[in-house]
Amino acid sequence: MVISGHIRNGVVVLEGGVTLPEGTQVTVLLPVASPIKLSAPTERPRRRIVFPIIPSEHPGSLDITAERIAEVLDQQDASA
Repeated sequence: MVISGHIRNGVVVLEGGVTLPEGTQVTVLLPVASPIKLSAPTERPRRRIVFPIIPSEHPGSLDITAERIAEVLDQQDASA
């Protein structure tokens, strides 16, 4: 089945009032006469992580428990 359509606000809009059930898999075929430059999806900016997560003058020397990690994260949230 071939159904014509166009792109509106990044969404394929089918012509002739045709509707397809939600979740229908489709294939989009561009006509050869359409010199369109395809663009890749943009990546989300990555967040920088600061190490060590738990500040210490001597990394690796702290006795870290789940409770201590929760305390540190709560302190960091409170200061933000």
